[in-house]
Amino acid sequence: MSFSHSRLVYRSKNMSLLQSILTLVIGVGLAITTADANTGVGDRPHLETYDHPGHVPIGRPGFGAKITRTIEVTTKETESGYMLFEPDAIHIEQGSVVRFVIHNIGTMEHEFFLGSFDEIEKHRQWMRKHPDMEHDDYNAVSIPSGETATLDWNFSDKTNLEFVCLIPGHREAGMWGVIMVHDHLAPKSKG
Repeated sequence: MSFSHSRLVYRSKNMSLLQSILTLVIGVGLAITTADANTGVGDRPHLETYDHPGHVPIGRPGFGAKITRTIEVTTKETESGYMLFEPDAIHIEQGSVVRFVIHNIGTMEHEFFLGSFDEIEKHRQWMRKHPDMEHDDYNAVSIPSGETATLDWNFSDKTNLEFVCLIPGHREAGMWGVIMVHDHLAPKSKG
């Protein structure tokens, strides 16, 4: 075997080894990325963020629980271009199971999405990159124009959280509000 032929065989073996290493590194990288996307460990918002360690507690779905309060919310657009929830500030007593009844009297589809301020900001950024993404979260509902949707939520933790429409541009147009969950509420005045 000549010197140049043996160098060629040596290079070929090294290239094959390098290709194998690169294939392994890419495969591991894809596996980690896929795991992150499915578990929410990466930057993609995920289902049931309210139920994962390290997230701000916002309560949990009210499946099968006795509804202790119903809150009517209206979504609308104004002639000047604002998009609004009414009311946009809600006080709730800790331990309440609330049924939100959301009426969309506007001409556009909207969402009602509950979350911590940080989670909503992450999700809003994700929605900018993926504007056609539809929500399938227990803490969110879509409300087509002229329709009504409901969302039941158990406010088991004292916290402050946000409700928002995450359709790109809607929050920026004013479609957001806050919920303050307290361990007590002031009695309603009579008269």
